Amino acid sequence: MGDERRMFHELMGDVGSLTAWELQEPLQEIASGTSSFGPHAEWHDWYHYLLGQLLPRSHENFVSSLLESLITGFLAIYPNGIHTPPYKEFHGDILNTLGRCMMDPRCWNGEDVVVGSMLHRSNNNPNQVWCWWDACGDFSASMYLCLKYLPPSLVPSWFASVLAIRSPHWRAQVLVWLVGSNELLRGIVRWPSELQIEAHPSVGWEWSHCLRAELATSDQSGAEPVDSFVPRSSREGALAVAREHFTEDVYLAWLESISQVPYLQAELAAIPSTFESLYVGRGEA
Repeated sequence: MGDERRMFHELMGDVGSLTAWELQEPLQEIASGTSSFGPHAEWHDWYHYLLGQLLPRSHENFVSSLLESLITGFLAIYPNGIHTPPYKEFHGDILNTLGRCMMDPRCWNGEDVVVGSMLHRSNNNPNQVWCWWDACGDFSASMYLCLKYLPPSLVPSWFASVLAIRSPHWRAQVLVWLVGSNELLRGIVRWPSELQIEAHPSVGWEWSHCLRAELATSDQSGAEPVDSFVPRSSREGALAVAREHFTEDVYLAWLESISQVPYLQAELAAIPSTFESLYVGRGEA
């Protein structure tokens, strides 16, 4: 935006030697540039160049994780679905790699999250809080990536597998995300740019405010512009699974699991009550 265009000459060297912040910055420029000025071949090409190299480093972070920036860039470049993939198997490869970063074995100890590897990583701050009352960016971005690009027929089984994970930290994030995402899942909010930054709970992630309706109409892939960020059938499929899953007994079992970690229970505060009003027993109606 200045008199001299900012160039990332460091990307021409050893990308592996760059820090998380040095890699986040160009990814943010790709997402925000595409959002503000429309698609450009150079942003498309540089994103794909970085994607393969950064997937193994997706959980590195500087304030936010590289995974968040990778997903935001992908969503900005492919707002109407993967209509013109760079190669035939690209759609499946994205779901099997970028879509599964949260399942990295390094982030799990059996069925429990390795605290500090993903999600909220530390309470090393003056108030000694983890911020479990918000959905962490890597979790929220990953959930929306899968919801958006999975074939709608596969969404129910995928979402059921999300709910089957018994980690209390994971369960806490699912509750928070479902509360914060309720209006988007119901189609009241259509794009992440419409999410309130100060929302409680928050389900935004790094530069998700760049993901707006104008991306769909400026896309040059030839795809028909979508009318909402997540396809309606996928939204409704996820909602149906959630409402069917959370009977009163299942909900109480989740609360019991979360209560085994005192800081989770304390930081969630009244969010489970809101969750109960939105989801528990709704599948029986």
